Amino acid sequence: MMPLSPTEALLVLNLIPGLGSVRIRALLEFFGSAELVLAAPPHLLERVPRMGPKLAAAVSCWRECTDWKAECACAADYGVRMVTLLDTDYPEVLRRMADPPVVLYVRGEWRQEDAERSVAVVGTRQASPYGMTQARRFGRELADAGCCIISGLARGIDTAAHWGALDAGGRTIAVLGNGLSRVFPPENEQLAECIVQGHGAVVSEFPMLMAPSRTSFPQRNRIVAAWSQATLVAEAPTRSGALHTAKLAAEYGRSVFALPGPVDRLGSAGCHELIRDGAVLCSRPSELMADMGWGSAPARGGLFSERGRCPRERSGAGEESCLIAPGEEGRRVVEAVRAGHATLDQLCAVLGEGASAVTPLLMQLVIAGKLRPLPGGRYEAV
Repeated sequence: MMPLSPTEALLVLNLIPGLGSVRIRALLEFFGSAELVLAAPPHLLERVPRMGPKLAAAVSCWRECTDWKAECACAADYGVRMVTLLDTDYPEVLRRMADPPVVLYVRGEWRQEDAERSVAVVGTRQASPYGMTQARRFGRELADAGCCIISGLARGIDTAAHWGALDAGGRTIAVLGNGLSRVFPPENEQLAECIVQGHGAVVSEFPMLMAPSRTSFPQRNRIVAAWSQATLVAEAPTRSGALHTAKLAAEYGRSVFALPGPVDRLGSAGCHELIRDGAVLCSRPSELMADMGWGSAPARGGLFSERGRCPRERSGAGEESCLIAPGEEGRRVVEAVRAGHATLDQLCAVLGEGASAVTPLLMQLVIAGKLRPLPGGRYEAV
């Protein structure tokens, strides 16, 4: 029997049930190569942290419990290529992880430069019309500005973000929590096909035939977070997996943004929690771009001083100078309210903007103490 190549040996390790990327990384560090891992006796394998007798036996008996040739044939049937940690075209941004995927299964095309301006747009599967609209808007405008949109192809926010990127003819990468022999959820098969036809890639670290599971999605989230320079949570309740992605992004040193939503809607409570914990409140794509240093927009910050008071210009300017960014649009809203245009519909008509653009401005101005909400959906200037 011909010996396995280094790439084939990594593929075998990835196919052994229960092993996972953390243990594989530990095995590689202990033995020096995947080939030596597969040749090691069980008693040596058990010296590696978190390698119990059952896993050690599974590695030693890899010929009986894996069929790497069948895996390669299955991948070829689905137009999937496999990229391992040893390959030069493996994503460098993932290679730097503590637990990088050992093998990436890829349909379509990803590029190293995709990671340079990459934004993860994530959120709840049970998205509201507001959340879907905003996720698609951010996906579209960020992709149009040259960003690669990364998400998980799940129902709800993920789906809207991917479609937004495609609307702009931009780049998007979908990271799945299952093998690429199927698309999950199945209603996103058309979306996946659109992505791979020249607009990005659908990728997974899981073997071709593996079904999605409760544990596979959190594993997927770490790839989404690591591959992205910024993570935007568009809409999420407090127990959403999107908050797990945001936490991972922060641990990786990435920027985390959150869209505000109605304060009385549980579906946005997770976003508000992130903002309280230090995520950047973001109401429009230009703000995210500016914060990341990718474009120009009104500067963030400066609303409150260390004592919690709104700073004043040294020139003696009045309260209007400390409106939350974007300042000019904020002033227009306040002036319109003072002129008697006090409802959302009236403000949209006067400003020539849709509700999706005006609502976040109203929320920011209420938070800043410039507007006060009244019964009947009206506002008054403070």
